[in-house]
Amino acid sequence: MAAADTKGDLLRYLDHATRELSPGNATAFTTAQIAKECHISRNLASQYLNELVRDGFVVKVGARPRLFFHRRGLERYLQKPLKNSEYASVEELLTTVGSSQRHDFEKLIGCDMSLGVCIEQLKSAISYPPHGLPVLLVGDHGTGKETLAQLSYEYGVNSGVFAPDSKYIKVDCSRYEENDSAAEGDIFGTRGHAGAVKEAQGGIVYLNRFDHLSRTVSELIINRILEGSSIASMQTTRYILSTVCSLDNARIQSMSRMLPITVHLPRYADRDVDERTALAMHYFRVEARRAAADISISRGVLRTLVEADFDENIDGLKSCIATCCASAYLNREDSRLVVRSYNLPLHLLGGTEAETDDDQLVNGAKPMSPNLSKRIMAYFERIVELYSSYEAGQIGTDELEHALLETVHAYEDYLSFDGQASNARISAYERVLGPILEEINSSYSIELTRKTARMLAQGLSVQLWGGTRLAQARRKSRSALARLIATLRQDSQMAATIADQIALRIRSALGADLDECAQVILLVEVMETLSTSTEVSDSFGVILCHGYATATSIADAANRLLHKHVFEAIDMTYDQQISDVVAPLARMLERYSFVHTVAMLVDMGSLSQIADEVPGISNGKLYIVNNVSTGLALEVGNALMSHENLEDVLDTVLPLCTPSFRVVEAPHSEEAIAFCSEAGGGAAEKLRCLIRDSLPDELPMRLVTCDYHELERLGDKAPVFSAYRVRAVVGTMNPGIEAVPFVALEDILYKGSSEALDRALRNMLGAEGIASFHKRLLRNVTLHNVVESITILNPEMLYVEADHAIQKLSELQGKPIDARCQIALYIHLCGLIERLITRNFVDSYPGDLGDFQAKHADFIGWFRQSFDDMCHKYKVGIPLSEIAYVCHMLQNVPAEQDHNADIADAILEDE
Repeated sequence: MAAADTKGDLLRYLDHATRELSPGNATAFTTAQIAKECHISRNLASQYLNELVRDGFVVKVGARPRLFFHRRGLERYLQKPLKNSEYASVEELLTTVGSSQRHDFEKLIGCDMSLGVCIEQLKSAISYPPHGLPVLLVGDHGTGKETLAQLSYEYGVNSGVFAPDSKYIKVDCSRYEENDSAAEGDIFGTRGHAGAVKEAQGGIVYLNRFDHLSRTVSELIINRILEGSSIASMQTTRYILSTVCSLDNARIQSMSRMLPITVHLPRYADRDVDERTALAMHYFRVEARRAAADISISRGVLRTLVEADFDENIDGLKSCIATCCASAYLNREDSRLVVRSYNLPLHLLGGTEAETDDDQLVNGAKPMSPNLSKRIMAYFERIVELYSSYEAGQIGTDELEHALLETVHAYEDYLSFDGQASNARISAYERVLGPILEEINSSYSIELTRKTARMLAQGLSVQLWGGTRLAQARRKSRSALARLIATLRQDSQMAATIADQIALRIRSALGADLDECAQVILLVEVMETLSTSTEVSDSFGVILCHGYATATSIADAANRLLHKHVFEAIDMTYDQQISDVVAPLARMLERYSFVHTVAMLVDMGSLSQIADEVPGISNGKLYIVNNVSTGLALEVGNALMSHENLEDVLDTVLPLCTPSFRVVEAPHSEEAIAFCSEAGGGAAEKLRCLIRDSLPDELPMRLVTCDYHELERLGDKAPVFSAYRVRAVVGTMNPGIEAVPFVALEDILYKGSSEALDRALRNMLGAEGIASFHKRLLRNVTLHNVVESITILNPEMLYVEADHAIQKLSELQGKPIDARCQIALYIHLCGLIERLITRNFVDSYPGDLGDFQAKHADFIGWFRQSFDDMCHKYKVGIPLSEIAYVCHMLQNVPAEQDHNADIADAILEDE
């Protein structure tokens, strides 16, 4: 009885341990550990375990140390029935059930699909000599960052990069949020503390939630990682930093720029549908092992989970599946665990449209999809098989091409409807390939679709980021595929030419050559497109000109206007000879060797002799026409598109394309300088007189006054702009005319003139006249005179009061006001008091006054305090709009002058 109880304890322990089975916990199944957990001697445990093996309840794996598993639990784990109770090794056990032992990254679902690029980046970071490269892992919560970090360590051990005594050390940086100054010591060590780096002994230090550290501390740690250390363990240690922040985050972008490799993990919803299905089935099996039950899942449940978007990604999927299984466990009718739609969390119910087979059950032991790369690999294996049949004489050329086309179509459909195998790299390649195919479609009048771009992008991703079984399989078949390419090229010379052009552009864009498999697919796609095209061009044109991009410009204009790619271009520098362009022209003619008509348009008579240097075309005629123009290119292009006889067309159009001329005289509208002031027409007139008295008596330019508010409202549609060619606007406040430079009165006071005003007058006065104008202006203009000219109040008193207020405002702000800004304020504020008295103040500010009041509350208080005495004396109140204008003036006066100079330059260039 005691023996039976002990055996029962052993079975119960093994049942529980096998439910939690994972590749890394083999110790739990050794005789020593089993004896310890069941509180019996090792010899007695060995005796009873061997008896349970003979009885068929336990499986023994004869490795050293020997391992014992609960038979039914192990069958659930492997999803296969076991024929024997003893196996010589783990490898023999896995081989028996048609599986194999997987190492490091191979354990991940999606290792050869959506995670393929991530894994290749991590492998390169671990292996890069001499001591690897630090990595930034970026991914949302639950995308598997820590799992990848742990498997990176396993990869380093398995590949011999890490020593056997190295370790994987995790540091949770969120612990340092309150005191992140301790983080550096915990990572790199201090005199009294070894630190994570020394503990790792040349393995991996994983800095989880690195973004929780302050910017200063995180940058300090990154710099120490990049600089290395004299300590050997720090030099050989690899570092992986992780964050849940987005790549769009400014701080993460800064980290990404500092660290050599950034790995972005895809969200659960962005992974391949097969991967999501495999992940869901995997976690259902995990729960089934925990419950020691066989499991079935309805198709509706599986489809809902595959299509769901979990905030916690894979962790969210695991949690949801655990909830479903717990609900199903309570309502089970027998030993099976059956998960149906009503077991789903309420927030997922109704998330997808119901389908007729939603109630059908899927056996949890049945794999829902094969290895992810196998589905794609099958298409490539089929291509190789077809060519082998062709070489063996079992099928002919037509049958070969037809079967190849069917296979490529099936592959297209898989990528479009089933695969959804799009990761960031494939999407990026597809964006590059799209314009290339559009250009080829335009050039050759064919219709290669987005499906072609998707297939080539997927192929490039596999090819350039190899190491997966899929890439290895493609490389094995290179020889057979190369022979197939030669066969297809012989059958369609034009398809070969178009495929070569696509491959050439891909090489230019990405620096990569298409492998043989991609070339076969591309050739088949092009051949099909050519066979279905209603119009295949049998002619093209070449434009050959001297000058920078002259030929390219004419060809581009003609192609755009013709809505078809008719012309190629060859640009020649001014000192190039005919012999310099013979080689590129010969290559171009060879590329279009299948056409029957070539029209070559050149820019001068000497180039028309180029036919003596090139071989021409083998299938038709080469027409050479000189004195090319855009008009001539359009006429010739139309003829090529319409398949007309080019000789007849040239006889007709050449007389029409001869040069002609007409003379257009410039309009004689009078030039003017406009003056305005927000204080009214009287003040504008006084400003006009100040400038007029400084200019010569006879000036072929009008000085006119304008209404400031009219200019502000109408802009360059104001009447003055239709009556005159206005060179500049002079005033005390900028009305905001973008097309004409504004000359602020304070500029004249501060500098004696203004560069924009000088530019406006230079054509009229010349250098000596401008110098004379400066002398007169300096004599006539002082700040006191200007203030006196624009106000009816006592100018001397106004000046003193304004100066006192401005100095006080400067003190309250805590910073000096620029001299030029002070002059502007003197003029504006002296006029302001008069405008307030006459109620002619600025009543509309161009910005949002509410926003201004919220952002500049301090400035408003300082301004009112500074001008309190003036307001009290003149019995006026300064409205918020005027304060906002002054604030704007202080912030923007310097930049405005540069803008005015740019406008003046543009006006003079137009003239």
